[in-house]
Amino acid sequence: MLFNRNNRGSEELNTLVGTFYASNQFSMIRGELVSAENELAQSVGADVIRRAERAYNAGEDTDFVDAVRLPIALLAISRWSRLMDVSHEDTGRKKKLDDNEKMPFEWMIDRDDMAMRERYYRSLDAMYRYLEEHGVEEWRKSQLRRLQEESIVKSIDEFEAVYPIEHSHYVFYLMLSLVVEAQKIDVRKVFGDAWERVTCDCPDEELLYLAQRLTVMIAVIKAVNRWSVSVFPLEIARRFSPTYQGNRQNRAATMDEIGWYIGNLKSQADELVKEIHALVGRMPSCVDLLPKNRKDKKYFTV
Repeated sequence: MLFNRNNRGSEELNTLVGTFYASNQFSMIRGELVSAENELAQSVGADVIRRAERAYNAGEDTDFVDAVRLPIALLAISRWSRLMDVSHEDTGRKKKLDDNEKMPFEWMIDRDDMAMRERYYRSLDAMYRYLEEHGVEEWRKSQLRRLQEESIVKSIDEFEAVYPIEHSHYVFYLMLSLVVEAQKIDVRKVFGDAWERVTCDCPDEELLYLAQRLTVMIAVIKAVNRWSVSVFPLEIARRFSPTYQGNRQNRAATMDEIGWYIGNLKSQADELVKEIHALVGRMPSCVDLLPKNRKDKKYFTV
């Protein structure tokens, strides 16, 4: 575990995050920390977590350790805070207040939950940046990082050339599975035989550019259809609703607004498909001037 060395876990959380009192009993939040750590391991890989644990226990590489610990701590505290709004006693759930305290309004709790969630997303961005910039070997061998190598959209810059995500590493890696799905299932069909010109070692730059644009658009459409807006940082979620502003920013986008958003993206994707078909149709077909090597023939090429 990445916390509670020398039984000073609450002090560590207070130093790291600042919103967890050092006087709190660590046992109250330990379960949430374990759950958050396991959840993060599914994204960055268990080997990254194990490396952080070794460094933590040895008191080494504190920048790396804190980069991994911070999102775990923030997620755990966010979930723990919701549980602490009421106490669970043998006579049922209670709400206890001191004489000098007042119960917060619901909108205050919602806003605080949103602020904690946004801070969690920022900590994920910082962690991914650290892993990338420092070339952590365990991260480069992780399943998510290998998926990035498989994608035709290989960087945040290439993604943001089509769709802005506030340069969020978290959003980029969140979208990566849908990007690969879109390129394999949808975009490949659009290109047909010309797909090899996109995925070869020396791809056609114009075709690759169009393929990346279409892949990102389809991936975003899939994300809006499948996922809750709450999984995205506020800056990204705002784009899913044309009226997501001012005092209405806490409400979810309506079905009509989501439909408008998806329809707008689909119309852009359809225009892109037409452009791709027109370009592919003008290109000469590939002709193999040399025969392929075959065991049942009496020739081979070198």
